[in-house]
Amino acid sequence: MGDLALPHILPRVRDPRREVRKYANFLLALRARRAGAARVAHHPFDLTVDCATLCQLHCPYCAVGNSTIRRGRALMDAALHERLAADVAPDLFLAWYFSAGEPLLHPRLHEHLARTAGEEAFTVVSTNLSVPLPPARQEALLRSGLGMLSASVDGAGAATYGQYRRGGDFALVMDNLAGLARRKRQMGLRFPLLEWRFLLFAHNQHEVDAARAMATDMGLDLLEFFPGYALPPGTPGEQGVHPMTAPMPERPVSGPAYDAGLARRETLIQRLTAGQVAPTPGPANGPGDPRRCDWLYASGMIYPDGAFGPCCVATDADDDFTRLDAHPDFGAAWNAPAFTRTRAAFAAGDGSDRPEGADGMDGINGMGASHSGTGGAAGTVCDRCPLPVAQELQFVQKLRAILRNAPDWVVRILAAAPEDFFLPADHRRLPVELSALYRPEARALPQHPDVDPDVDPNVVPDALVLLRALAASHPDPELARCADILERGHA
Repeated sequence: MGDLALPHILPRVRDPRREVRKYANFLLALRARRAGAARVAHHPFDLTVDCATLCQLHCPYCAVGNSTIRRGRALMDAALHERLAADVAPDLFLAWYFSAGEPLLHPRLHEHLARTAGEEAFTVVSTNLSVPLPPARQEALLRSGLGMLSASVDGAGAATYGQYRRGGDFALVMDNLAGLARRKRQMGLRFPLLEWRFLLFAHNQHEVDAARAMATDMGLDLLEFFPGYALPPGTPGEQGVHPMTAPMPERPVSGPAYDAGLARRETLIQRLTAGQVAPTPGPANGPGDPRRCDWLYASGMIYPDGAFGPCCVATDADDDFTRLDAHPDFGAAWNAPAFTRTRAAFAAGDGSDRPEGADGMDGINGMGASHSGTGGAAGTVCDRCPLPVAQELQFVQKLRAILRNAPDWVVRILAAAPEDFFLPADHRRLPVELSALYRPEARALPQHPDVDPDVDPNVVPDALVLLRALAASHPDPELARCADILERGHA
């Protein structure tokens, strides 16, 4: 779903007022995470919205496809989505419209996307694309403001594709993908980025070069290879699909959108990190690191019926933390007892109960094998994290993407007091971006013109003016402290 490419393809927020609001919320999220706060006064900056918990395919290791998910089939209604979007979309950088089901089975998906994209949140849809897409629906998706459509196509031909995407129609999928690319060019659109996401297994790992050639011929923006989860042959429960045996391709992500992203120099951090290669995110919890879950401060998972879970890997209904309709607003739901109890359990733990050798990173094909979690202190699914490798990879890539797009004023706040915003382990996880904060260029104070937005509403006020205005009405005093740092140049 573009995780590996995200730091280079996420566009900047263009509206100055929206940019200040989103980054103010982001700064509060970092501070709450650094402090290990149980109750939080910010919103997520990333959210997964599952509009449809149903799918027409029967992929063997998918809980929906193999009917092992403990959750009902449903479509999200417009009223719930509007309430959600009005409450939290203005603070989001990213909104992922998929998880347990096939999003294109929702007939009003394009309307939901347009609502959230209108707040300059980068929307992403991951789809099997094996559904009829007449021209009118293709155009509705392309015009919705969608940021990226990622098509899961695990094969360069019908025979290999069908071994995992059981029930899918390879010819229909490729016709849809080519048609979207062709129509997008005709419409002269930059977005949505069109990605072919290819999960690698033993049976399709020989088709890397063929897929590259096909993606180029179709004019796709991105091609991403990723190791598919499967059990080894002979393992109880294996479904006739087995893990890849070849090494990952040398270039797991390619395409013109990725190449253009690598060359971006729009922001200070992009310029300060030019030419540096970020390492692949490592273990979720390194030696001596306390256990933690970053998603509890950054993200959340919303299902069609309003159920609210901690993340997209805990998909069963008994893993949910609360329901949106049980609270007056999103912020109250995000501070429901299960959330505050789990954040507190992570903050109180020191990782000493982690078994020797268990570092929370058992590999993509080691789903569920890790003992990472609160160790039983929270009474939630987070006591034993289902997939710590996913939370690590996805959180780090999202954080990198948002930091690389950060305007100068955000960089100056972070550079003045990085220890107030980042965990010690972040220097291992984000060495390229965080090292930029210690450069003299990052610490130089910007000039703040005296702008009164009430005098001329056509003049965009300076970031400090906007930040002060937000802080005046925000319940978290840390926002005013961020404004002080920006104005004075020190904590």
